[in-house]
Amino acid sequence: MRIAKIFDVAANDYDATRRKYISCFDDFYGVAIEQIPFKADEHFSVLDLGAGTGLFSEMVRSLYPNATLTLTDISPEMLGKARERFKGTTGIHYLNHDYIAQPIDGEYDVVISALSLHHSTETQLDQVFSRVYSCLKPGGIFINADQILGRTPRIEQMYEQAWLEQAESSGCTPEEIKVAMKRMESDKTLPLTLQLDLLEKTGFSTVNCWYQYYRYAVYSGVKTA
Repeated sequence: MRIAKIFDVAANDYDATRRKYISCFDDFYGVAIEQIPFKADEHFSVLDLGAGTGLFSEMVRSLYPNATLTLTDISPEMLGKARERFKGTTGIHYLNHDYIAQPIDGEYDVVISALSLHHSTETQLDQVFSRVYSCLKPGGIFINADQILGRTPRIEQMYEQAWLEQAESSGCTPEEIKVAMKRMESDKTLPLTLQLDLLEKTGFSTVNCWYQYYRYAVYSGVKTA
């Protein structure tokens, strides 16, 4: 099933299961937002790649009310949920866009992404990083909160087991776990070290992982001013 179709189907219950699926939810998103190098009242532009229902963008906008956000996603249904979330809010733009196949237009101070880029192969991720770098203003920052692959099969197995145990303890039903695991079949997750190396290869500086909890990681890179 194409990625767009998978998330069109998932749009209605996507937000309801986030905290169940991600036991480190608050730290995961919180550390990502902490990397935004602006004061709360400043005006700046943000691009959210694979924005889905706008969950991450809403967190950013709640702390930075003067930020202008552009939400992109390959799934029209997901973007429809984002429009509902931000109904009546100014400074929010939407774009049905495939960042793997299409160039990224515009120029931004911050590019963010959460739980989206792990659908890219190594070659595709390399291309996406180049596109992100090109659309950032000098001194701009890219922040990615995403899943990573274990460095060895044994470590990956431990990630999988930890996720399953945490999902069950968070109240996931057997059906919700089944749905999540079916969705994971489309994942093309890569090791953290490889992703950081690709960022540096692209030209990003100050590349660093700020947070990791099993398979969840937050990292960033800055476009040289």
